[in-house]
Amino acid sequence: MSRTTSLRALAGAVSAATLLIAGCSGGPSVETDEQGNAQLTVYHITTADSSPLHLGIEKGFFEEEGLDVTVKIAESGSAIIPSVVNGESQIGYANVVSDLAAIDQGLDLRFVVNCCGTYSEPSQDTSGVFVLEDSDIAGPEDLPGKKIAVNSTKNLGDITIPYALEQQGIDPAGIEWVPMNFSDMGGALERGDVDAIWQVEPFRTLATEAGYRNVLANFTEALPDSTLGYYITSAEFAEENPDIVQAFQRGMSKSNEYATENEDELRQAAIDYVNVDPAIAEKMNFAAFRPGLDTDAIRTYGELSVKYGVISKEPNYDDYIIQPES
Repeated sequence: MSRTTSLRALAGAVSAATLLIAGCSGGPSVETDEQGNAQLTVYHITTADSSPLHLGIEKGFFEEEGLDVTVKIAESGSAIIPSVVNGESQIGYANVVSDLAAIDQGLDLRFVVNCCGTYSEPSQDTSGVFVLEDSDIAGPEDLPGKKIAVNSTKNLGDITIPYALEQQGIDPAGIEWVPMNFSDMGGALERGDVDAIWQVEPFRTLATEAGYRNVLANFTEALPDSTLGYYITSAEFAEENPDIVQAFQRGMSKSNEYATENEDELRQAAIDYVNVDPAIAEKMNFAAFRPGLDTDAIRTYGELSVKYGVISKEPNYDDYIIQPES
């Protein structure tokens, strides 16, 4: 059975025109291994959110479904989406906003199964907005009008942060979004280039260790108990290989359930497969890994993506969802 194969980095952000061209390339063929298992390539980004996928491969959950899964790594979800559409991989991960933006650009994607999501308690959030300990920003009410670093604009950060503020009765008007890599945000905060930084795990734990103050748990405050990342495939692959797609749904749901019930093994998987520092892995928050396909969250993020100008209109959701078997 295949273990993690690394590392082939895809190109970073892809323009809408390139994405549309990729949509004409056709779906990938499916080969089998010596045991007759269908060989699947699954692209993910280098985050601990991929830990249940690795753990499921290790535990044989995908092999039980007749699948031989190989994980490959890309720089971002925006790079993974075209890899799925042009047939370089059969399955890939991207956050829900990136998925909806790609659909809005004309790509024929399908939502397959949950990857990761939020809990209900802010203390469990994998995301947060941080300021310097002596910052004049006392709490979320002081964020409007400030410069906040995000890893990219028109995506999860600048949707969930303003919506989380609105949920607390705070008008987010006047926030200036400053895009940069998560790893560069601490230095920008220390220099005063920005007033606050958005950090996700493991950078959230690193920010806490550095003494920065968390003023907003934006994922949980925005949409508690919901999914924000999904595994996707192309419409063509789904139509030609429905049994394989359903097998992946079952295998990933088993993996998510096992990861939730075996936190020690989940943390070890983050160390072994994602190269998270053991000291950080011991302290960091993990996302909620739930089985099935959270269609309600897709629709809610679609509404918010229109509200904040990320997409032009909501799609006909049923056209892009592969319902898991009962």
